[in-house]
Amino acid sequence: MTPSGLAPRCLARDLVVRPLGVGSGTSRWSPSAVQPDDARLLDGLRRALDAGGGDEAQLFDTADSHGNGHAERLIGKVLKEHRGHRARVASKVGLVQGSAPHPYAGPRVRHQLEQTLENLYLDELALYTLESYDFGLGDRYLDPVIEQMRALRDLGQIRAIGLRGPGFRSSARSIRRFLDLFDRIRPDVVWTQASCLLPLADLGDGEDLGAFTVRRGVGLVIASPLAHGALASGCADRALAAWGGPAAECTEAAAAAVTHGLAELAGRFGPSPDALARVALRFILQQVQNAVVVVGVGGDHHVGQDLRSLGQPLSDQELAVIARVFSRVRSVLIQPEGRAASVKVSV
Repeated sequence: MTPSGLAPRCLARDLVVRPLGVGSGTSRWSPSAVQPDDARLLDGLRRALDAGGGDEAQLFDTADSHGNGHAERLIGKVLKEHRGHRARVASKVGLVQGSAPHPYAGPRVRHQLEQTLENLYLDELALYTLESYDFGLGDRYLDPVIEQMRALRDLGQIRAIGLRGPGFRSSARSIRRFLDLFDRIRPDVVWTQASCLLPLADLGDGEDLGAFTVRRGVGLVIASPLAHGALASGCADRALAAWGGPAAECTEAAAAAVTHGLAELAGRFGPSPDALARVALRFILQQVQNAVVVVGVGGDHHVGQDLRSLGQPLSDQELAVIARVFSRVRSVLIQPEGRAASVKVSV
């Protein structure tokens, strides 16, 4: 074990990485949208790679849908500067259609992987995740995609096959779809988004996605563990936006519940962004032993790039307090019909 109690995590066969990874962002960048500041993102990527050090590989998580490859190219630029690096890179496919009739049509997956590897200056990907559940009418592209992904793994161009998992607010239909695809694709790793605010999806019969992946013997990658920065900033408005999206609506009671919950954590663990982020990241990592969490870079907050930032493990009592705080917050946010309630907050 490391001094902070965080051992490397085995995501798949021959894929062992640090428990804290680096993400290029989980939002789907649009070429027409205002992009994150490249200089700031590059600086964050460089510092993350420098902080990796040691013998443990660090996971960099991105997707071809992030700026139509722009994020991949930024990571590739940094990796090219650091010859001899030990980074492992995960990317995703299934949302960018290009000139093909469908994102998964024909040899599209293989062709996109070739472009992704070129963007990253790599010969292989650590993890290639199928990001969309849409495999065409009647799943016409599903079997060919499965065959392509397994061939790419056999050829050594990818180490592990990934499948996007459901989120906390996924519908029962989406969860059933995931379970069916999991059995058909037999991925090595599941990728999802989760945090203290939006925990791992409940798959039914009292089993969440973390327990499911442990039982099925696959790894788990968790993005957005800080709820897009809300749990590091301690800002109730940002937490509410992370709960319901940019146009989140909630009652005054919901806003008060979030404010009081974050204040309780700040009072117990400290008000600084690093202290709150430590709580959020530790909470997930200590409870989901097969998971790697990836933290975005490029903002003002840089915790997670160095294991030392997480300090000592949380006690069982501290874990119980955190669980109780966020359970109370969610009980106010979740209405009987499963929707956030309705009074606007500024975001």
